[in-house]
Amino acid sequence: MADVTWSGSASLGYNDGHQDGLQDGINGDIDLDVTLSNAGGYTATVTANIDTTAADNLVIGEDIDITTPVASIHFGEVVEAANSAYSDVDGMAGLGSDEFTAQGSAILISASAGGMTVAYSDDSAMEGGDDSSFGLSGAVGGVSFGIGSKGDDWGISASGSALGGTISIASEEVGGNSETGAAVTVPLGDMSVTVSATDGDDWGASVSTSLAGATISAGTDDDEDNQFSLSTAIAGGFNLAVDFDTSDGSAVGLTYSLSDSATLSVSYYEDLPGTDDGPQTSGTEAKLAFTF
Repeated sequence: MADVTWSGSASLGYNDGHQDGLQDGINGDIDLDVTLSNAGGYTATVTANIDTTAADNLVIGEDIDITTPVASIHFGEVVEAANSAYSDVDGMAGLGSDEFTAQGSAILISASAGGMTVAYSDDSAMEGGDDSSFGLSGAVGGVSFGIGSKGDDWGISASGSALGGTISIASEEVGGNSETGAAVTVPLGDMSVTVSATDGDDWGASVSTSLAGATISAGTDDDEDNQFSLSTAIAGGFNLAVDFDTSDGSAVGLTYSLSDSATLSVSYYEDLPGTDDGPQTSGTEAKLAFTF
């Protein structure tokens, strides 16, 4: 017999929608997961999402995940096979998307054996056209590697331990342009420092550390894209988070745990014009979130 598990999350919030074109007022979001599993290692999960901030005020999105002892199948929004296997270096174009839906829904099929994983992704019709991609990843002798391809684009990456930290290298050809890069992450006392560079004159540097109970990170690159983030617990049981990114926007938020499954938050987020990848809707927002 199969075991059935229900889980999910729900949130109810108010956003003042201070930027033109944004919906203000009450908004809500519901995610529901239903998982069926048995002792043979087979599981199936169906995820449904209801978003009241969408244009038609009620959009239901569905993702289906099926896992067997040999292979896994993901349907809906997926990580493209090339993207799941190949890891580019900061500043490089990269392959594929980690939020791929093709023209509606996409499919990702992966199988693992002997420490290797092979994957294939495509649109739901699986016709093998421009939307299809392949990936192969694994580890040999302490070195992890990934190979990905999509159409005429390809990428090869590898990473392993070095200098007390990690070194990563990548080489790709995307849109007819070839680029090779490397990144090194090393610990320096309580800090972790990452430096990357490519033969296309791209470079980046970042540092992260913990100080007096706060987690702090900062970074910059050749495009003068500067980032800073801080998260820490403060008085009264509140948690403070601050995020600044010159290419995206800035955000500050306070959260308070009402229980193990309920959280109250108040935040302000300022999205930059022309960007839509921020962590939340622009504006001042109060939200009550639940997990179950």
